[in-house]
Amino acid sequence: MGDQAKGPQRTVDLSGTAELADECATEALGARVGRALRAGDLVALDGPLGSGKTCLVRGIAHGMGIDRALVTSPSFILMQRYRGAPNAAPTAEPTGLVHIDAWRMRSELDLADLGLDEIVAAGRDVIALEWPSKVESALPQSIVRITLTPTPTGGRVALIEDQRDRGCDLGP
Repeated sequence: MGDQAKGPQRTVDLSGTAELADECATEALGARVGRALRAGDLVALDGPLGSGKTCLVRGIAHGMGIDRALVTSPSFILMQRYRGAPNAAPTAEPTGLVHIDAWRMRSELDLADLGLDEIVAAGRDVIALEWPSKVESALPQSIVRITLTPTPTGGRVALIEDQRDRGCDLGP
């Protein structure tokens, strides 16, 4: 994991692969990711049913200073918003987590109806989106993509592709 500057802040490149033996290891990875995220980041979580996406979001919440016990799958309500206490995370930001489950969405219009554009534009929260393939064309290009693949032993492999904009101006 390398560091690259983005304005006055430092951005940690999260790209890599992790073998996760169980739910505890998945939450621990999520916590490490959560500590590295900044307000405005979007994390797209892909993988089959039961691969640990919501478990990973619980870890992300914990890493952000949000009570992980509050995090449940938003499959039937589509979106949950979690607020951390002021300065609960190691830095003042991010203070909120928006957890979206696109499994039941029919199109990108459903995501727009939830106000994703406004949430992204506000830049105050981290967004964790499960099932991004259902709404791919509505997603910004600057995201962290995590794909969870179950293993025969009951664990999973996490492939993390950090596609966030690093603020590098390449000119015209």
